[in-house]
Amino acid sequence: MKLNGWLPTSRVVINGSGELIDGHHRVRAAKIANVPVRYSVHRGANTDDITELNTLQRNWSPYDHLHKFVVRENPHYVTFQKFVNDYPMFKYTEVSMLLSNNMTSTKRDSFESGNYVVKNEKVGREWADNLLRLKPYFEKFYNKSIFVRGYIKVMSSKGDVFNFDEFIHKVKLRPNKLVPCGTVDQYVEMIESIYNYNRSNKVNLRF
Repeated sequence: MKLNGWLPTSRVVINGSGELIDGHHRVRAAKIANVPVRYSVHRGANTDDITELNTLQRNWSPYDHLHKFVVRENPHYVTFQKFVNDYPMFKYTEVSMLLSNNMTSTKRDSFESGNYVVKNEKVGREWADNLLRLKPYFEKFYNKSIFVRGYIKVMSSKGDVFNFDEFIHKVKLRPNKLVPCGTVDQYVEMIESIYNYNRSNKVNLRF
């Protein structure tokens, strides 16, 4: 956008009161790039009207739907938005898993329909903070979906026997053992191997 400017075919939508109805992320991107914004006025338009229009056009992102439900003061989406603001290094998919405390991705149609439910925000933030502690040792991969899934799988199923402070201590001892993997299960196996280093009481994190 910064090089080419605002695309002539791309417009945001405002209603007759000058309120932005559609295109919040594009406006933020334009502000960052310092380029002018093209817009069209739809008098009397509301978020439902624009949602219906854009569902047909398939050009709404999950964040556009997020904003819609934040405006409606849906508490789960308000929490989601705060989390996104506090942890911008994680994408929509990772945020939804962290706040659901589950490695299963939220179905997009469920999220877009306003049915997303935060399970435990405190746990989600704790897990996100732990992932951030790994950034110095795993900078290119600590926030990638496949690694986040592996971490969440361990925490959600083996949290009673897995202590993250002990794990990060082992990572610091042998940072070269933290390596990119191709599958969630491989990441779980890697986490298990690192965690069990010099441990007399080995812990099985895979089953």
